[in-house]
Amino acid sequence: MEKLFRREVIEAIGHGVIFSDAEQLITYANGSFCELTGYDRSEIVGRNCRFLQGPDTDPETRVRIRKALAAGQPFEGEILNYRKDGKPFWNSLSITPQRSKFGRLIGFVGITRDITERKVQRQRNIQLEEQFRMIFENIGAGVVVHAPDGRTERVNPEARRLLGLSSSAEATAENIRNLGYLREDGEPMPIEELPARRVAATRRPVRRMTVGLKPADIPSIRWLNCNAFPIFGFGGEITAIVVTFTDITHQRHYKVEAQRGRERFELASRATNSLVFDMNLITGEFWGNENFLAVFGSEPPSRLTLVESFEFVIEEDREEYSAALMGAIERREERVAREFRYLRPSGGVGVAQTEFMIHYDAAGEPFRIVGSTRDLTELRRKEERLAASEERLRIVAELSSDMLWELDPRTDLLWRAGDGVERLGLDPSLAPYSGGIWHDFIIPEDRQRVVASFCDALEGTVDRWQEEYRIERADGSALLVEDRAAIIRASDGRASRVVGAVRDITESRRLEDYIRENQSLEALGKLTGGVAHDFNNMLMIIMGNTEMLLEEEPRADVRELLELIQNAARNGAELTSRLLSFARQQPLAPQCLDIRNRITQAAKLIRHALADNITLELDIADTPLNAEVDPSQFDNALVNLAVNARDAMPDGGKVSLEARATSVEAGRLDGILDPGEYVVISLADTGTGMEPEVASRVFEPFFTTKPIGDGTGLGLSMVFGFAKQSGGHVFIDSTPGEGTRIDIYLPQSRQSVPASEGTEPAETALPASDRARVLLLENDEHIRRYVERILETEGYAAIVAKDAKAALARLEHDPGITLLFTEVSLAGDMNGLDLAQAARDIFPALKVLVTSGSANEPMLREKIEQREFAWLPKPFSRRELGECLAEILQE
Repeated sequence: MEKLFRREVIEAIGHGVIFSDAEQLITYANGSFCELTGYDRSEIVGRNCRFLQGPDTDPETRVRIRKALAAGQPFEGEILNYRKDGKPFWNSLSITPQRSKFGRLIGFVGITRDITERKVQRQRNIQLEEQFRMIFENIGAGVVVHAPDGRTERVNPEARRLLGLSSSAEATAENIRNLGYLREDGEPMPIEELPARRVAATRRPVRRMTVGLKPADIPSIRWLNCNAFPIFGFGGEITAIVVTFTDITHQRHYKVEAQRGRERFELASRATNSLVFDMNLITGEFWGNENFLAVFGSEPPSRLTLVESFEFVIEEDREEYSAALMGAIERREERVAREFRYLRPSGGVGVAQTEFMIHYDAAGEPFRIVGSTRDLTELRRKEERLAASEERLRIVAELSSDMLWELDPRTDLLWRAGDGVERLGLDPSLAPYSGGIWHDFIIPEDRQRVVASFCDALEGTVDRWQEEYRIERADGSALLVEDRAAIIRASDGRASRVVGAVRDITESRRLEDYIRENQSLEALGKLTGGVAHDFNNMLMIIMGNTEMLLEEEPRADVRELLELIQNAARNGAELTSRLLSFARQQPLAPQCLDIRNRITQAAKLIRHALADNITLELDIADTPLNAEVDPSQFDNALVNLAVNARDAMPDGGKVSLEARATSVEAGRLDGILDPGEYVVISLADTGTGMEPEVASRVFEPFFTTKPIGDGTGLGLSMVFGFAKQSGGHVFIDSTPGEGTRIDIYLPQSRQSVPASEGTEPAETALPASDRARVLLLENDEHIRRYVERILETEGYAAIVAKDAKAALARLEHDPGITLLFTEVSLAGDMNGLDLAQAARDIFPALKVLVTSGSANEPMLREKIEQREFAWLPKPFSRRELGECLAEILQE
């Protein structure tokens, strides 16, 4: 519950949180991390966080992270990563190493926050500040910034030039006031009429004010067009006054030049594909160049209002388009660029972009718009097709492969995707382009086969090539990969280009093998369980009748023959017990065990089973290892494994017995083990080992590599059945000449181990039968007669019922019946369990004993484990039945 609570808290955190193991592979990612990166949890778990890095990620930051993690140190910093859709984002990254109580590094915890907006805003502020400085210093207008009290704070170079000041130090408030300003009529301008003074007095801007100026270094008057604006603080007070001015002395000259420029512009616009226009917002006059016809399919009108111009935009975009332009005018923006859709003359919907330059009068009212419209339809279509193609290629590449590659057979030049090199764990220093040395990474055992296959494909006529092989990673480990390639051929049939994709199939192939093995063993289990049930009934008849003959036969030679029959039947019963264990139909009596203590006790028994030239080593974790299993079945499993290890080491060796706790993550062993906490018991030997085809069959019943007569082939089958019936699984790893390792996974129990574990119950004297009345139900006539005879011999009164219906009727009319003894499988509509439950509902005090040749019914196993009914498996002897009945009646 605490673990679930912690996970819910982590999932509720707004920051991205990930856990990784000591090898830096992600074992958990919360929902915020998945939302931040755009990846599903299944795409994140098992990977290194470096898969989020990209081409613009700072190399120094990468090195700092790797050094910190390699040293087991924390890391704090900012890094540029990439989302699944390819978009970059900045995040603040905090990595904390996690250590066990002994100081061993066991993993890392990473917390990440998206700071893209903050980073972008910071950069934007810097850029704006730099832009402001550049504009201030280089703008073609003079700019003077005054304090509210009239002090001069900043003067740009153009202002110094226009005012005739040689330096910023000379541009004091006193010097600027004494320049001798003139009104537009040529009369001296009082100081209080200066633009800055008027703004300070009225708190309102002054626009398009004409001011004369006669600096000492020029012979004539210089006329300036001035604007002054107040800058207000948060409290509404004026914090600065900005005065801008431009030289309009040669305005007439500029008008002439402007007219000439317009003529040149009109000529140039004809050579372009842009629609150029000039709209007078006051008079409605409109001019558009000849490209108006090409774009909109009609001659440009001579008059056009701003509202009428919106009609050229399709109706779906019109409201947004008009709102954007009108909003720009309200904000007194001078330049606006907008894209819009329109109906093309040739049919269909086109895309165009219009750039406006808006002119305002002295009162701040717009009076003229000059702009150009460019048709972007074909450009946007090409961009969309290219983007869609690139997106499809990227998605297909990510979903279908771990690394893309391309080879030029003529130059032997090979390109490989850098992110794929990282995903496959190859040498990170591997160059994206290199000579055709791709086969150097293939392990020697596979290299010749793969290279020969590839060369045959290139020299042949095929256009596809595919192989599976193993490659060696940078850390020395091996991966099984699937390599697919398309061979592009020239007109002469020779290969001109090869494009391929490599995909890691190590885990998927391993899981396929596990699931295939599990399914085949499941099928065998169903078959053996059914056979064991019928076999137990036959053994019951043989053992029962042999037992009776032994009691009555005085001749020694006949008794010897009967004992041989009896021993053979007991051996057959042992075989069926193992078959039922493999089939997971053997009734268990699970209890919470301290696995550490149980292994220590079992090691004494194992030690006796091993030869003197075999050493036994124990490696048991210090942490609590509790599991709910059947103690005797657990001991038998360990002994069976030890005996197999002993037989694999005729010349001596070492047996290692380990126990530890482990976690199984979701997706890791789907279809084999549920996610959760497990106890792993491992037994390894240094024996002869097994070939893969042999190791894949060792859990099959009756499969053995030993000579005839040396083994039944059921030892490991019993271990498999015990593990599966206990909710776990068994894995085997064997290498010829190196030995074998078998791992038993058992679900870890959070219950406490009973204090009485390992103590033997005190023997209690069983009471006499005292002619207890037993109601007997058994389908098999021979077994029924045998059991009836035992009951009579032991002093019980046996009452036989032919079916469940007759038994219930007898119970209702004979309240003196003490115990119901029934076979689970009965003829008719009710089985033995249904009968027992119905009888208990009527007579709660009735004792119930059930028997069967197998316990394959789930309800039966559940009731046995919960001890609702007493259980006696077939075949049983007279003594076993007598002791069982006496014990039940004693309760």
